[in-house]
Amino acid sequence: MSDGTLRFIHLSDIHFSNRVARFGFDPDRELRSRIVDDVRGMREKLGDATAILVSGDIAYAGQRAEYDDAARWLNEICDAAGCARSEVRLCPGNHDIDQSVIRLNPLIQDGHNAVRREERYYDRCNALDQRLNQTEARAMFYSPLAGYNEFAARYESSFFADETSFVWERDFALNDGSTLRVRGLNTALLSGPGDREGSMFLGSRATTLHRQAGVEYLTMSHHPPNWLLDKRETEQALDGDARIQLFGHEHESRVMPGRDWVKLFAGAVNPHRSEPNWHPGYNVIEVRVQDGAERKLHVDVYAREWQGSPPQFRFIEDRGNVEFHHVELALDKLPEGWRSPWIEEEEASPPASGVSQGTSADIESSHGTEMPMVTKQQRFRDIVYRFFSRNLSEKNEIVGTLKLVVEEDSRLVDVERFKLQLKRARERDQLDALDEMIKKLEAGA
Repeated sequence: MSDGTLRFIHLSDIHFSNRVARFGFDPDRELRSRIVDDVRGMREKLGDATAILVSGDIAYAGQRAEYDDAARWLNEICDAAGCARSEVRLCPGNHDIDQSVIRLNPLIQDGHNAVRREERYYDRCNALDQRLNQTEARAMFYSPLAGYNEFAARYESSFFADETSFVWERDFALNDGSTLRVRGLNTALLSGPGDREGSMFLGSRATTLHRQAGVEYLTMSHHPPNWLLDKRETEQALDGDARIQLFGHEHESRVMPGRDWVKLFAGAVNPHRSEPNWHPGYNVIEVRVQDGAERKLHVDVYAREWQGSPPQFRFIEDRGNVEFHHVELALDKLPEGWRSPWIEEEEASPPASGVSQGTSADIESSHGTEMPMVTKQQRFRDIVYRFFSRNLSEKNEIVGTLKLVVEEDSRLVDVERFKLQLKRARERDQLDALDEMIKKLEAGA
């Protein structure tokens, strides 16, 4: 990726299920294996990926066993794509909701309906805020996402109602030193047994994007806006400030360019085989900036789709039989005196590739030396990934041994308290000790 292009593998609707028959060969598993092979081939054609972006429905029923299968497969995807296993970002879909939790506690559905029945957007936002500010109601709203959150924490993609997790954000360095900020949105918060088009809700606290010189947004969510109660307000917010918008859910690959944005709808990795238009697929997205008198964001989308005979993936071509869809979006000129946040004071040029290109080996080789900020960030992401890949007793052993636990943590669910304790370790300069403890567990010591 010597030219500094950001390259993302966009997956959606994988639908890992623990309900499959335990005899013969699983055709969906075989298809996922072919996707791994195709991603490897696209890497040979285009180069290493920066990150993997998954726009929801990782599981089929929000069960932990389904996420165990997903973790193993995503490791294969990362290895095939040439990016670190920690460089995955996720958002939940309706199949990532554990519906049994809602059926056992009708108060959850009552809370959803209390938000929906308000007629004005402002009142719906206020109704959601009131419930997420109340401790018991907040825990209840997020309880159907427990399996997803436990899994997604290793990728820093869990969702809670706090200052860092109501949405998550991840910055990547563009080739001109500006920033592509990826924001994950949770359109499944009100998802339940009665889902229908127009029944989900995001609200202004999720869709308000902070405008900043040199920062462009890529947003990803499972449901497109037409599935939201606040469709008009969400479209207005995202179309105004989000240059690239990723969606899943509808199992149909589409590239929709506008004047100021491009909307990308992923084909499903595993659509239900009963669907009349059964076309599994995924996207490879390349992003870079054309600098100069007229700054432009160049977005190239390689949409891959399965064909049955002969069995292989093919390009969904653009006009003129071009194998990728090319979109150019005009960008504001950077203000005079603007300085890239990615350049250290002594450096003269921005990094040649995205933030995510540090591997575990790179991190370990720099251990004990003064590392640049990008490498420090990648090291912490690597530690987070490895920590949350351990079982519950091991995680408790680590934070207990390092004395990262305080009394106030007891009011939080496991994922929330572990996130807070890892942050505490970084603030106390305990990452070396944390890293060593995880290594011992990985080695079976």
